[in-house]
Amino acid sequence: MLFPDSDIFTFRIATQEDAVLLAELGWLTFEESFAAHNKPEDMVAFKPTMYSPALQAAELADPATEFVLVEVAGAAIAYLKLNKGPAPKAIQAEYPLQIDRFYITNAWTGRGLGDQLMQLSIEKAQMQQHDVVWLTVWEHNERAKRFYSKYGFKEVGELEFILGQDVQRDLYMQREVSPLRV
Repeated sequence: MLFPDSDIFTFRIATQEDAVLLAELGWLTFEESFAAHNKPEDMVAFKPTMYSPALQAAELADPATEFVLVEVAGAAIAYLKLNKGPAPKAIQAEYPLQIDRFYITNAWTGRGLGDQLMQLSIEKAQMQQHDVVWLTVWEHNERAKRFYSKYGFKEVGELEFILGQDVQRDLYMQREVSPLRV
């Protein structure tokens, strides 16, 4: 199922030409998710630290990073960012895969797309012989924590997340996967 069959959604790997699109979509989805819970000045200060076209281009050029875009009728509505490589000490794994970003626009939330993206992430981890999938989530994002728990993710630690001038607490979550035997 690497890319789910869908009459509505088109899944594709992002390319270098998608840097501006990813910056815009990334900021839109981050703002939709967190603006109501944070000070406007902290949001404004945070934006250039994560969502500039130059930063997205650098991430797209990193061979350890992969972005999956989801589109409907040619318009980007969601994306996933996966990172291979070392994980923090809280993550117990020999060959981890990080779900670094997992965002869906509000208009498409609750329509099963999150399930498809999570299945895609887990399948990629299995196919690439990873033993653990891990991520971070804001401690106050109850909906996301329930969603990740549904897929077997467990809290394994915490870290500071700095949004502008606000120091927040994020949680590390991980789940084991069984690599596919070839």
